[in-house]
Amino acid sequence: MIVAVTLAGRQHTVAVEEDADGMVVTWNGARRRVRLAPLVGSAWWRLDVDGQRCDVRLQPSDGGVRVTVGAARAEVLVRRALPVPSRQARDPAAARAVEVRAPMPGLVVATPLAVGQPVAAGQAVAIVEAMKMQMEVPAPAWGRIAEVRVRPGQEVAGAQVLVVLHTGPAPGEGR
Repeated sequence: MIVAVTLAGRQHTVAVEEDADGMVVTWNGARRRVRLAPLVGSAWWRLDVDGQRCDVRLQPSDGGVRVTVGAARAEVLVRRALPVPSRQARDPAAARAVEVRAPMPGLVVATPLAVGQPVAAGQAVAIVEAMKMQMEVPAPAWGRIAEVRVRPGQEVAGAQVLVVLHTGPAPGEGR
């Protein structure tokens, strides 16, 4: 899972993998073993990062979790970075065009479809690598590829347009 972490007003993209021993968190290329355990009878939790421990308070906030760290009251906001953002084009003549954007900064590994090809909702339109993890970027709706704006090997910024779809009813739904 990819999460967006806001710390001191700056947003960072962090990969989180769960396993039997807790979580492995990858941030700026560094992998850390992380465990959280509730402190009985309080709203605080014990956070263990590679053997370093501190107490944190977790509170729902702004569509994510606000983490208060120790007595210093440093606050961190953690939100899920997905679903992949996309938006309808504003031009009325292209009202059925949808831009599919990169969910995070990274390197384009592949663009499996070409202009004119049909694509199903949820089908990968690009594969982006960040922090040694590859992520398939899905089409938000059925349509046809109208433009491919990136190529394999290209670095992209978060929210950069990868492909443009012309959407419409799925085959068999009529027009």
